[in-house]
Order: sequence, then C-alpha cells, then structure tokens
Amino acid sequence: MKRPYLTEDGSWTAAAKLAQSPDLTPSNDAAPPEFAPLRHIGVITNVRSYRNRREGRQPLDMPDAHVIRVAPETREALSRAIAMFAHEGVDLIVVDGGDGTVRDVISAAHVAYRGNLPRFAILRSGKTNALAMDLNVPWQWSLTDILDGHLKDRVEQRSPVHVRWIKGAHPDRFGFIFGFGAYVRATMLAQKVHKRGLFNSFAVAMTLAWAILQTFLGGPRSPWKRGDTIRMSRDSADFISENIYLVLGSTLRKMPLGLRPFGTLRSGLKFLAIKAPPKGLLRFLPNILSGTNSRRLEKNGYIRRDVDRVFLSLRKSFILDGERYPGGNLAVSRGAPVEFIVP
Repeated sequence: MKRPYLTEDGSWTAAAKLAQSPDLTPSNDAAPPEFAPLRHIGVITNVRSYRNRREGRQPLDMPDAHVIRVAPETREALSRAIAMFAHEGVDLIVVDGGDGTVRDVISAAHVAYRGNLPRFAILRSGKTNALAMDLNVPWQWSLTDILDGHLKDRVEQRSPVHVRWIKGAHPDRFGFIFGFGAYVRATMLAQKVHKRGLFNSFAVAMTLAWAILQTFLGGPRSPWKRGDTIRMSRDSADFISENIYLVLGSTLRKMPLGLRPFGTLRSGLKFLAIKAPPKGLLRFLPNILSGTNSRRLEKNGYIRRDVDRVFLSLRKSFILDGERYPGGNLAVSRGAPVEFIVP
C-alpha cells in the first residue's frame, strides 16, 4: 500500500497522484552517501511567510527520497500534516517559516506526538524570527546544513511558553514570547511597520520607539497609560492584581536587538510586569532595556520574576509569538525542553 501524503490544501491523496507535485513529495533521486542514514525528515513550508512570499518557495537543496515537504494552507491542514508525520515516524521537522509558524507546528506536534516530540530545525522565512536569532540560525542556512547538524547531534534546547486555558476553551499553545497590555498595542503597531518594509531588528526598534511615543503623547485617560486589568498569582498568592501597563514573558535567552528586559541572560520562564500608569518610564527605560538591576525599579512598579508556572486572569486578549489570542483564566508555564538543530 502506498503511503499517503498531503496536498497544499491539506487533503489526503495517494503518493502516485502527488508525483505531479514535486514540491510536496519526496524526490526520486538517491540521497548522497553521507546522508544515507537519514530516513524520516519532514519539511513544513509556510507559503505566506515574508521571505517565501517575496522570493517564492525554493526547491529542496538536497534531493533525498525520504524528505517529505508539505505546504498546508490552513491550521487544520497543518494539524493533519503533523499527524501524518507522527504516523510515518518523522523524527526531524524542519520549519520553513517565522515565529508564528514555529508556534503552530510545535503546538500541533504536542498533540500528534503525544508529548514525545521529534527534533526541530528552522529555515528563517518570517518577519522577526526571534527564536532563530536566539539559536544563532543564519539567513543562508540550508536543508543540507540542517541534516548535517542532525547527523552530528548539534542541538540546543529551548523550553517553550505553554499557555493553557483553565476551562479548555481553546487548544493549548506553545510559543516563546508572551505579551499583554501595551505589548498587544505595540504588536498592532508592528503590523504597520511591516507594511512599510521594515523587518527583524529594524522593526523591533521602530515598534519600541513608536510605543514609547504613543505612551507619552496620550493623556491620562489614554489606554496606553491607563493600562489593562490583570490578576497574576503564583503558589496560591497574588503578586499583581491591578491595572498593568505591560506584561512580557519569554523563555528565550536572547531577545532581538540585544535587549534584556528580564535582566541578565539566562534560561527559564521570565516575566517583566510594569504597573499602570508607568512611573518615570524615560528614567527607568535604560535599566529595563539593558537588564540593569536597581532597587528603585520594583518600588516604582517595574517587576521582574522567574517562574515555572503562573496563573493569569485577563479580560482582554494577549499575544503569543505575534498572534492575538482571547484572554480568560490561563495557566502559563515553562514547557518541556524542545531540541533544535543549530549551526
């Protein structure tokens, strides 16, 4: 019986029918001898990612009869593709996309692989690529480079931010940058920045400057200064229960532009919360961005915490890796480590 594969719209079809779509099926060419041991490689391509949309999908740079490439157009099709990878025993998933694609792939993989995840690798195709930058993945990295790293066990681990709605209103999500309050507004501004052709660190710098400007130009009743209601608790004790200007959380070690909002570089789930209205924002901003510690920070409403799990009650939406999700009662925790192939 021939193995099934997915078409671009996510529908199941026979391998023979897909022979007419070389981008979505394994090549018939033999693999180079040095890669012969590799048998289970899957590539997920997001055709709407910035680089893929601009340059067009690139063919696989290394023919291998056991590489399966799919380009699902919907989240449902992506879930079916990952389920097929799990069924076929794929033990390396290459994500050809940005941070949002990585988030969706890892979230779907937790379901399909029942927590026993394969390795992952990233081909940078998105707008910000924060995770790829943290892993020092270069722009010119190729599939051949990834497979070489896989064979030589060049891996680094990152624990994702695991977001779970307490009553199961939505499927669990696994990402790497969580934000609420001004971060949501700043992300919406970033969409405008992207439309002007600015990406990666340039977009981060522009968005940050724009957000600060909006904060100071707005009056006392401006939503930027008034903030949003949040309740944060840990170990059955609230440590924040009031209006908040911004909440930022991440498990990345390095942030874009070398910013250090959580302090010194380290692993784990880290949070920065700024109470509303932000006091002395211009005065404390250099401390926040450079990671400098100061006793005055927490006294003025700038709170840094390392946690394994925190409970949040949000009336408004939040951002996870660039996408907006509905609020509610959430458990946000450090997920199990995921292995990524690195240079």
